[in-house]
Amino acid sequence: MTIVDKTHLHFAFDRDVPPALTIEPPREVTFETLDACSGRVRTGDQFLHYRAEKRQSGPLTGPVSVAGAELGGTLVVDVLNIELDPSGFQLVGPNRAIVENEVTRWTCYEVRIDDGRILLPNGIELPADPIIGTFGNAPAGRPSQDASRVGGNQDVPAVKVGCRLYIPIEVPGALFSLGDVHARQGDGEVVGAPEIGARVTVRLSVLGHKHSDWLMIEDKTHWHTACSGKDEYQAARRAVFHNADFITKTHNLELKDALILLTMIGGISICRTGAWGGLRPVVCSSFSKELLSKAVANYRKT
Repeated sequence: MTIVDKTHLHFAFDRDVPPALTIEPPREVTFETLDACSGRVRTGDQFLHYRAEKRQSGPLTGPVSVAGAELGGTLVVDVLNIELDPSGFQLVGPNRAIVENEVTRWTCYEVRIDDGRILLPNGIELPADPIIGTFGNAPAGRPSQDASRVGGNQDVPAVKVGCRLYIPIEVPGALFSLGDVHARQGDGEVVGAPEIGARVTVRLSVLGHKHSDWLMIEDKTHWHTACSGKDEYQAARRAVFHNADFITKTHNLELKDALILLTMIGGISICRTGAWGGLRPVVCSSFSKELLSKAVANYRKT
């Protein structure tokens, strides 16, 4: 098994970070990740101390350089398994995410994982359903963790075991990293999700051509595009028009008809909203593969 361990950490997608390893695709790789506060936070006091020290958050594991990954191609990432650490943390407090002053004091719960369930000390209990919050390739431009066409801090609930990612390649080798696993997350990540370390196993392979202009997520039933913007409207507009463009190319539809289809079979969900420092909102546009195929079976341009 090929493993990238927790000694290979960095805090932005950056073409100048040396690769932890180079692989020949297709190859399964396991990434050992830390939680968003690098395993240093389990109580409210620890969080306040961590914040006062102005430590960097959101560590990434990697990057992995992929042989044959060249500019203009596509890195394909199949998410095979996510094994959660025994514990993590859940925060809620003022001026974070969707909260302004409705919650006046910080609370930090230790999150425990027991037999596939999330346990909070207040008695809340749910099945674990982990997602990968941050993933992607190095951009050609400046280092960043913000959501972009090649990845970043996306917080998309669809990025879980069984999905496939299609990520544009902007630098030789792609330089793929991931981190920021959440034990479970609903749409919006309205106050922050349960942050936890994990062992994430993916299969990396390469397409020699462009799949799409922006990264796309495929699961058994749907296609998803998640885009960022200065506000939720701009993010939604970008994601919807990307999916419409994808449909025009793959099914030979006119743009106006692809947009009509998306208003009937598509869905829009907010992946991340509110105030997150320098991170912008992310909105996901999704559509059913089955409904699309049925809808265009007798299509003709007019």
